[in-house]
Amino acid sequence: MTCKKGFSLLEITVVMLIMGLTITALLQMFDWSQMRYADISRGWQKRAGLTEIRLWLRDRIMHAEADKITIANLEKAVRLPAGLRIASLRLRPHNDNTWFITVDYFDDRNRNNKPDPGESATRLFCFRGRAA
Repeated sequence: MTCKKGFSLLEITVVMLIMGLTITALLQMFDWSQMRYADISRGWQKRAGLTEIRLWLRDRIMHAEADKITIANLEKAVRLPAGLRIASLRLRPHNDNTWFITVDYFDDRNRNNKPDPGESATRLFCFRGRAA
Protein backbone atom coordinates (compact mmCIF):
# COMPACT_ATOMS: atom_id res chain seq x y z
CA MET A 1 0.00 0.00 0.00
CA THR A 2 1.34 3.40 -1.00
CA CYS A 3 0.99 6.30 1.36
CA LYS A 4 0.95 9.50 -0.75
CA LYS A 5 0.29 12.81 0.92
CA GLY A 6 -1.54 15.73 -0.77
CA PHE A 7 -4.78 16.38 -2.59
CA SER A 8 -6.05 14.77 -5.74
CA LEU A 9 -6.94 16.75 -8.84
CA LEU A 10 -10.64 16.09 -8.23
CA GLU A 11 -10.49 17.54 -4.70
CA ILE A 12 -8.73 20.69 -5.93
CA THR A 13 -11.30 21.13 -8.72
CA VAL A 14 -14.20 20.86 -6.24
CA VAL A 15 -12.59 23.42 -3.92
CA MET A 16 -12.05 25.84 -6.83
CA LEU A 17 -15.68 25.41 -7.91
CA ILE A 18 -16.94 26.18 -4.40
CA MET A 19 -14.66 29.23 -4.14
CA GLY A 20 -15.81 30.49 -7.55
CA LEU A 21 -19.47 30.20 -6.59
CA THR A 22 -18.84 32.02 -3.33
CA ILE A 23 -16.91 34.88 -4.94
CA THR A 24 -19.55 35.25 -7.66
CA ALA A 25 -22.31 35.51 -5.06
CA LEU A 26 -20.35 38.09 -3.05
CA LEU A 27 -19.65 40.26 -6.10
CA GLN A 28 -23.31 40.19 -7.10
CA MET A 29 -24.26 41.27 -3.57
CA PHE A 30 -21.87 44.24 -3.81
CA ASP A 31 -23.34 45.26 -7.15
CA TRP A 32 -26.91 44.92 -5.84
CA SER A 33 -26.14 46.97 -2.73
CA GLN A 34 -24.51 49.72 -4.82
CA MET A 35 -27.58 49.92 -7.09
CA ARG A 36 -29.83 50.05 -4.02
CA TYR A 37 -27.76 52.83 -2.47
CA ALA A 38 -27.84 54.82 -5.73
CA ASP A 39 -31.64 54.45 -5.84
CA ILE A 40 -32.04 55.66 -2.26
CA SER A 41 -29.68 58.57 -2.89
CA ARG A 42 -31.58 59.51 -6.06
CA GLY A 43 -34.88 59.58 -4.15
CA TRP A 44 -33.36 61.89 -1.54
CA GLN A 45 -32.04 64.25 -4.24
CA LYS A 46 -35.43 64.30 -5.97
CA ARG A 47 -37.22 65.20 -2.73
CA ALA A 48 -34.71 68.00 -2.09
CA GLY A 49 -35.30 69.36 -5.60
CA LEU A 50 -39.08 69.30 -5.11
CA THR A 51 -38.67 71.13 -1.81
CA GLU A 52 -36.70 73.87 -3.54
CA ILE A 53 -39.41 74.11 -6.22
CA ARG A 54 -42.08 74.45 -3.53
CA LEU A 55 -40.18 77.18 -1.72
CA TRP A 56 -39.57 79.15 -4.92
CA LEU A 57 -43.22 78.90 -5.98
CA ARG A 58 -44.42 79.92 -2.52
CA ASP A 59 -42.12 82.93 -2.56
CA ARG A 60 -43.44 84.06 -5.97
CA ILE A 61 -47.06 83.76 -4.82
CA MET A 62 -46.44 85.53 -1.51
CA HIS A 63 -44.87 88.49 -3.31
CA ALA A 64 -47.68 88.63 -5.94
CA GLU A 65 -45.32 87.63 -8.76
CA ALA A 66 -47.48 84.91 -10.34
CA ASP A 67 -46.71 86.27 -13.80
CA LYS A 68 -43.02 85.39 -13.25
CA ILE A 69 -43.77 81.70 -12.72
CA THR A 70 -42.54 80.02 -15.89
CA ILE A 71 -40.56 76.87 -16.56
CA ALA A 72 -37.54 78.90 -17.72
CA ASN A 73 -37.53 81.06 -14.57
CA LEU A 74 -38.05 78.01 -12.38
CA GLU A 75 -35.16 76.07 -13.89
CA LYS A 76 -32.95 79.16 -13.68
CA ALA A 77 -33.74 79.85 -10.02
CA VAL A 78 -33.88 76.32 -8.60
CA ARG A 79 -31.02 73.84 -8.46
CA LEU A 80 -32.49 70.53 -9.60
CA PRO A 81 -30.62 67.23 -9.44
CA ALA A 82 -29.11 65.97 -12.68
CA GLY A 83 -31.74 64.39 -14.90
CA LEU A 84 -34.78 65.90 -13.15
CA ARG A 85 -36.68 67.98 -15.72
CA ILE A 86 -39.85 70.05 -15.61
CA ALA A 87 -42.33 69.00 -18.31
CA SER A 88 -45.12 71.51 -17.66
CA LEU A 89 -46.31 74.07 -15.17
CA ARG A 90 -49.97 75.10 -14.79
CA LEU A 91 -51.31 77.90 -12.58
CA ARG A 92 -54.98 78.11 -11.63
CA PRO A 93 -56.25 80.98 -9.50
CA HIS A 94 -58.91 79.87 -7.07
CA ASN A 95 -59.96 83.17 -5.54
CA ASP A 96 -58.30 86.51 -4.85
CA ASN A 97 -55.17 85.17 -3.21
CA THR A 98 -55.26 81.36 -3.51
CA TRP A 99 -53.43 79.55 -6.31
CA PHE A 100 -53.23 75.92 -7.37
CA ILE A 101 -49.99 75.11 -9.18
CA THR A 102 -49.49 71.78 -10.94
CA VAL A 103 -45.91 70.77 -11.75
CA ASP A 104 -45.35 67.85 -14.13
CA TYR A 105 -41.78 66.61 -13.86
CA PHE A 106 -39.82 63.58 -15.01
CA ASP A 107 -36.62 61.82 -14.10
CA ASP A 108 -34.84 61.57 -17.45
CA ARG A 109 -33.00 58.30 -16.85
CA ASN A 110 -32.54 57.49 -20.54
CA ARG A 111 -31.45 61.08 -21.34
CA ASN A 112 -33.79 61.70 -24.26
CA ASN A 113 -35.25 64.90 -22.72
CA LYS A 114 -38.79 63.53 -23.05
CA PRO A 115 -41.11 62.22 -20.32
CA ASP A 116 -41.45 58.48 -20.93
CA PRO A 117 -43.81 56.08 -19.13
CA GLY A 118 -42.43 55.32 -15.70
CA GLU A 119 -40.33 58.48 -15.59
CA SER A 120 -42.97 61.15 -15.11
CA ALA A 121 -44.89 62.32 -12.06
CA THR A 122 -47.13 65.22 -11.05
CA ARG A 123 -47.13 67.36 -7.93
CA LEU A 124 -49.95 69.73 -6.94
CA PHE A 125 -49.21 72.73 -4.74
CA CYS A 126 -51.71 75.10 -3.12
CA PHE A 127 -50.52 78.54 -1.99
CA ARG A 128 -52.20 81.58 -0.50
CA GLY A 129 -50.83 85.03 -1.14
CA ARG A 130 -50.71 87.70 1.50
CA ALA A 131 -54.02 89.42 2.08
CA ALA A 132 -53.95 93.17 1.77
